[in-house]
Amino acid sequence: TRKSWKKKTPVSAATQPVAAADNEPPLWQRMWQARKVDIAIMLVAIGVLTGIFFFQDFLVKWPRAYERIRLSYLAFTLLWLGWYEHAQLSVVNILTFFNSLRGDFRWDYFLRDPLIFILWSAVAAALLFWGRGAYCGWLCPFGALQEWTNRIARWAHIPQVRVPFWLNQRLWPFKYIIFLALFGLSFGSLGLAEEAAEVEPFKTAIILHFTREWWFVLFAVGCLAPGLFIERFYCRYLCPLGGALAIPARMRMFDWLKRYKECGSPCQRCANDCPVQAIHPEGTINPNECIQCLNCQVLYHDDQRCPVVIQKRIKREKFLALQSPSMVPEPKRKPRVLVTVNGREQSVERKLAASQAASTEGDDQ
Repeated sequence: TRKSWKKKTPVSAATQPVAAADNEPPLWQRMWQARKVDIAIMLVAIGVLTGIFFFQDFLVKWPRAYERIRLSYLAFTLLWLGWYEHAQLSVVNILTFFNSLRGDFRWDYFLRDPLIFILWSAVAAALLFWGRGAYCGWLCPFGALQEWTNRIARWAHIPQVRVPFWLNQRLWPFKYIIFLALFGLSFGSLGLAEEAAEVEPFKTAIILHFTREWWFVLFAVGCLAPGLFIERFYCRYLCPLGGALAIPARMRMFDWLKRYKECGSPCQRCANDCPVQAIHPEGTINPNECIQCLNCQVLYHDDQRCPVVIQKRIKREKFLALQSPSMVPEPKRKPRVLVTVNGREQSVERKLAASQAASTEGDDQ
């Protein structure tokens, strides 16, 4: 019996860790359980953004309040989502996903980072609803960094450069070219494509907080510097992730950005005020370039800046003025004629009244 016990001992000892490992949940489930608070905050943030889009017609009527909401949300995106949680999407995620479809696709690989997975799920849904603007304009930490640095530059009275629209159009394709080059390269070598994806300064500026080799830091600063003069320069012309998200942007189901028939012809106010110049001179909004900042919708309701609304306000004010009691004409009075009686001036009306009273007294007597 002792020999048989000795023979069974190593077998049972070896099987115990295996059994314990089998009882443990998968790694991605443990990651999600460990980050319940972060997941809850992320879901609330996405819910708030959804509410902003659903109630945008109401919010944009209060420009100052809306601007504070937007800047606060961008600060949250940069500080918490980006610099604290490192939840910065990248074109590498897209390249990895498509390459996994060619080989051994496993969901658990993509589920290991819950915030990135939730973000990509939200972005996929937003692409069908509103286009790429939900992410690029609100949930991208590097985009938020660009907008905040440009705001600071404006407050410091740094002159802004407005790119001529014809040149703006010619610069748009560069981000698509960069994405397609990386996408094609990934089919040959995913590792090489990931190295080439350093054209995105996200890792340096957001993930590593600029604590990296000097050439990476210099490149990241070089991507941010033009944004001091041209708002969201990198987003508009160089971002391969933005190019990838813009490709399916025309598939969106809803177009909630309102326009007047006068927009573009003759009015150019929205086109001139669009921070990323996504509005064509003829008044149409390019969904591939729009970041859903809702600046044009603020103007749409502004009766102090939008010429169309200004004319409506003036007509309304004239109509109300005509309806006010002060504008009702008074009844015309007969002209008074003064005559001199016993050295005193009296009006004809008063003299007639006095004579009528005297005649009445005579009749009574």
